[in-house]
Amino acid sequence: MIDISKSVGYAIHALIYIATRKNKDFVRASEVARECGLSISYMMKILQALRRAGIVDSAIGVKGGYVLARPLRDITLYDIIVAIEPSRDEICYLSTTVNCRFKKNCLVRSLFGEVNEKIKAYLESVNLQAVVNSIGDKICIFSPD
Repeated sequence: MIDISKSVGYAIHALIYIATRKNKDFVRASEVARECGLSISYMMKILQALRRAGIVDSAIGVKGGYVLARPLRDITLYDIIVAIEPSRDEICYLSTTVNCRFKKNCLVRSLFGEVNEKIKAYLESVNLQAVVNSIGDKICIFSPD
């Protein structure tokens, strides 16, 4: 029931790919794009957003690319959502849209405020290390090396 954008989903896939590669050197955006089945330009936008958020580091040059900036246990699902969709401060954000005529007196916002807080707390509690641990050797979303 939670609305997660395709970009957030691809960001999670990309981070897991970067983290689980045997070679821990920088990985090129083109490789991550190929593994996720995306265009390089789309993947570059995702990786740049993750870099701005401090989730990945990047380097330019022949041996450049992207690498995790911090351990998987320090990257939460909430971190990724905020990195990819920085203006989204609520999961149900009907009342925060520009043209919402209800604004702060929004009935929907008051009804779902507690739900938003619980969802946010859950997303902040789940880190990518837990995701990788739960997947185990079943990472079949990427083509084998």
